[in-house]
Amino acid sequence: MKRVFVLVAVLVLMSNVAHAVPCGVGRGIYDAADNPLFTECQNGPGQNDSVDVFNDNSFFGFDDWEKLTRQETPGALEEPVDIDLVVAPLGGAPDGTWSFDPDTWDIYGNIAIVLKDGKATDDVYWSAYLLETGVSSGLWEFDGQKNLSHFTVYGRGDPTPSPEPGTMLLLGSGLIGLAAFRRKTKG
Repeated sequence: MKRVFVLVAVLVLMSNVAHAVPCGVGRGIYDAADNPLFTECQNGPGQNDSVDVFNDNSFFGFDDWEKLTRQETPGALEEPVDIDLVVAPLGGAPDGTWSFDPDTWDIYGNIAIVLKDGKATDDVYWSAYLLETGVSSGLWEFDGQKNLSHFTVYGRGDPTPSPEPGTMLLLGSGLIGLAAFRRKTKG
């Protein structure tokens, strides 16, 4: 009886093949060793993955995202922000590669990628992946029969500032002076 139930469940699930890779169902954004390149994934509401929808729904806890670029067909970038996005192949494949200029991380503290396709299960039309800091290339994959409609990159916030060498030198010399003063007053 259990085997029949499992078989029926598998057939029902197969009849509702997911198009975009909803969070928790498939790989989505990953590297050549099948490791995920994202820290969080969030499914999008409705068909529209505009920046307003991204911000109104506070994706990944933020409401100040900017749309950096969107690519629908090879060589056709929609937005004016030039991050040298390359997505291949588009239009005709359920998976491919992507990359953008790594210097983009010098401008934005968070970067998210949206994979958009037709309706998947539970009204999932698209999924957003919050990239691990510093990741600027990888693979994408849909888990279903439809192909990528478009690939969108969002950015937000300033990168985490790293202390300048002069600041570190000043801080270090201050700590050394404080330690020497303390030692002198103890002795």
